[in-house]
Amino acid sequence: MLSATNLPADQFVPDFPSHLTADIPIQYIIEKLHDLGPLYFNDKKTAYAELRIAGINKPFWVHKEYLETQSMFFKELFETVQNGDAVTISIPSPETFEAILEYLYYGDIQKWYASLTLDNYYGVCQNVEFLGLGSDAKDVCLRFYHQEIKGLSQ
Repeated sequence: MLSATNLPADQFVPDFPSHLTADIPIQYIIEKLHDLGPLYFNDKKTAYAELRIAGINKPFWVHKEYLETQSMFFKELFETVQNGDAVTISIPSPETFEAILEYLYYGDIQKWYASLTLDNYYGVCQNVEFLGLGSDAKDVCLRFYHQEIKGLSQ
């Protein structure tokens, strides 16, 4: 059986409730959450909290498990947010947030990559850094840079 002692540290979310995830790699948990993403994305009935983004005039109904397992920012935020709370945050590029949120629920890298444009690329990358997303999200930004931006200058 795999355990935290024989896997790289980035395979587990620090301080995630160990009684729920003892010896289960975080990538496995995230994969299962992505499988269920279509059932829970923006679902008010099952949401943990109402999330508002400064600059966007609609709420997002979010689930703690989806966000705190994939974002250091949300992991820290949910230490103070209670079930049923409404919280407003400011992020560098509000207009690119919904596509990132959808990616966190569905895990569809190709769909998220397809939403990137030369106009929104910088804002997406700012949000990825600000939200403390993992290497998969950073790789999307890097791949877009190499294929679309750097390729234009050659």
